[in-house]
Amino acid sequence: MPFHNCLFDHLLILDFETTSDGETHDYPFEVIQFSVVPYDVKAKTILEGHAFNKFVRPVVNPVLSKHCTEFTGIKQESLNAADTFLVIYKQFLKWLQKNGFQERHFAIVSDSRQDMWRIAQYQFRLVRETMPSMFRQWINIKRTFDDGLEDGQKNKLVGTSNMEKMLNYLGIEFSGRAHDALSDCLTLAAITQKILEMGCPVTINEMVCCSAIWRKQPMNMRQYANWRTDFQSATKIYERVLPLTIKVIRSYSASMYGVCPYCKKPPTVCGAVHKQPPREFYASLTEPCVFAKSAGYY
Repeated sequence: MPFHNCLFDHLLILDFETTSDGETHDYPFEVIQFSVVPYDVKAKTILEGHAFNKFVRPVVNPVLSKHCTEFTGIKQESLNAADTFLVIYKQFLKWLQKNGFQERHFAIVSDSRQDMWRIAQYQFRLVRETMPSMFRQWINIKRTFDDGLEDGQKNKLVGTSNMEKMLNYLGIEFSGRAHDALSDCLTLAAITQKILEMGCPVTINEMVCCSAIWRKQPMNMRQYANWRTDFQSATKIYERVLPLTIKVIRSYSASMYGVCPYCKKPPTVCGAVHKQPPREFYASLTEPCVFAKSAGYY
């Protein structure tokens, strides 16, 4: 019988911090902190001493905005001394190997869809690399948490973020600094451990996918006219601009690893070309979309 109602050997709690200017969501967000905290499912232990935590030097906007510095606590000097994303990613692969974390035997955990679907997908596009298999499916622990709630409880949760809502409900205190990726990972690891202790099944529940029926429908651009300043509206634009959208997975099996739920193709094929480009969005623009232009989407 599996321990903790989870079939994976390890859960890798991941969080990214990115560049931003605090003014517009039409921005080429780049990873500036890459943190992962492992959880040993069999031993039921957070492996804090084996954490991966690296600053990443941005390239598109190498100088941090005042907003970003204040929001993340990351100093410019730290990034000036850091390596760029692909170097850090290769260090991450070596870290996986050193610690015996094998693909298909671990799952990535995040507190929403944003880290994998938006941030990782966009970052790999910026460096013109294929989004790897290990980042194409993940456990959205907030979705897992919500699935375990009774009817009506979700609307009664207290907090302004997914993490804050889960912390308040589970009676866990946040430790460290908010918006520090390592602190967020440690807190999310405590949340994940608590959810496992409650007996909730924890498994892959989201994947990226190259096609969606709703993306075939025309956009009502008037509805999202303020997308550059409103994050919810901006997310609707990202959903169109990014080649890969999200598929909620209700029954994950190992055979699904790294394979698109729609085209059934591997990462080297799926997402290489946008199957549903938002031509009407691009045609409606009176000024270039920096988010799309920086990544070469149009």
